Amino acid sequence: MPGQKARIARFTDEEIGQKLLEMGCVPQSELHMLRPAPLGDPLAFECEGSIISIRKAEAQNVVVERL
Repeated sequence: MPGQKARIARFTDEEIGQKLLEMGCVPQSELHMLRPAPLGDPLAFECEGSIISIRKAEAQNVVVERL
């Protein structure tokens, strides 16, 4: 939901985890949900000062702790 914040705890998929690590989203990074695309997929997040977009299926492989 837009406006929510969370902290990355871990990744459950190595490929997705590597992709996010390369974008600077490491465990303990704070995520801020910005908005979904008009049809709901992908999702836009702010992470470490960058805006990233990931598909819902990819996002399900990111374990977060709500803030």
